[in-house]
Amino acid sequence: MEQNEQKEHVTKKTKKIVMLPAIKSYVYQPNRVTNAIYDYSLIQERVFNSVMYYLQDAIKISLKGKDYQQLSLWKDTENKESIHITIPLSEITSPQNYEYVKDSISTLVSTVLRIPYIDEKTKEPREKRFNLLNADIPVSGERTSLIKIFIHKDVARLLIEIDQNNYNQPINYTRFVYEIAQHASNKYTSRIYKLLCSWKKKGGFVMSMDEFRKWLGIEDKYKEFKYIKKRILLPVQEELFEKADCWFNCKATDFTVKNGNTVTHLNFKIITPEFLEDENKKKDYIFNLLRTHFKFNDTHIDKIQPIFNNAGTSEIINKITQLKEYYIENITKIADITNYVEKSLLNEFGADKLF
Repeated sequence: MEQNEQKEHVTKKTKKIVMLPAIKSYVYQPNRVTNAIYDYSLIQERVFNSVMYYLQDAIKISLKGKDYQQLSLWKDTENKESIHITIPLSEITSPQNYEYVKDSISTLVSTVLRIPYIDEKTKEPREKRFNLLNADIPVSGERTSLIKIFIHKDVARLLIEIDQNNYNQPINYTRFVYEIAQHASNKYTSRIYKLLCSWKKKGGFVMSMDEFRKWLGIEDKYKEFKYIKKRILLPVQEELFEKADCWFNCKATDFTVKNGNTVTHLNFKIITPEFLEDENKKKDYIFNLLRTHFKFNDTHIDKIQPIFNNAGTSEIINKITQLKEYYIENITKIADITNYVEKSLLNEFGADKLF
């Protein structure tokens, strides 16, 4: 796959550079697809992303509540039970990796995709289980090679159709940047990125560990949270951080919800370049508080910078407020307020914990 060019997004307050793709192709998909349960390899995930990309004409018609089945995609096919799309090999990988692509597609043909849903009549939780596609692939791969994908029409409807509300407006769909998902080098990055995009407008979401494991198809892997953080969350965060249009911070102290020492839920707070601008304003406010009330200078500010990797600005502001109130009540007991506040903030938020 060709290396994607990037474009700089500079945040207003601190001129911080966020690297975004120069060319952004937005892909729309139903949330049922975003929430589907599967464990694909990196190449299989790229094939899936390409399928959704080449279904966009139909999906955009569905977004408008119109009949996409009038498209030639749906009507002009030798097999009346299926639709077919053609994907260039270059969308997935380079010709040098074609043997691996062939093996991945062969496995994908027989891999079950699970889409959870609620039965409208009985309100019973159910799952649709099916094979995503069949494929017609060349024996050897060249840069111009084309892969033919065949999708049963019942499956295609699940991939294409967007829900509408009572006002005929589209609901329950995800919009993501194709280049960000497709250029990921970790197989979990695309999955988690698309999930973040589905919740972007709401600013975040909480997901139980059981739901997270099931969704990624890792019920039998990484029994301890520290391994999930090390092998999934941190690598994904590294790929998305300031290189995508949204990301998260799994190092934040409030990212995990625990019952005793057991992590039970993950609290994804979605960060965007726009959110970052607001956070930078809050950071300036924090620095001003520390300079004004606790005699911080540039050296002290530099020492506490790591706390912003592990906590949100609102948490830090709350802690500073508590420290200020405690200092007022115990002013005679604290000889060096600057040192006291610096140590308190580092003790609370400074440790870069693995779990």
